Amino acid sequence: MNTLEPLLNVNQVAELLNVKTRTVYDLAKLADSEPSNPKGLGFMFRVGGSWRARPKDVAGWLEERATSPIRY
Repeated sequence: MNTLEPLLNVNQVAELLNVKTRTVYDLAKLADSEPSNPKGLGFMFRVGGSWRARPKDVAGWLEERATSPIRY
């Protein structure tokens, strides 16, 4: 049986990315309204009224950005 890892909230994502909480909200909303926009945080999703993210998705997003020749 798979065990679920705890989801991260906006404050935790902001801390991991070393940005302000407002930035995470803004970029999550950007990805929600414009899914093809590479500047958005496409790994964020809503649970009830709160934005959440899976730790492995944040790590994957960071790895992708770190190894990409394109700078955002």
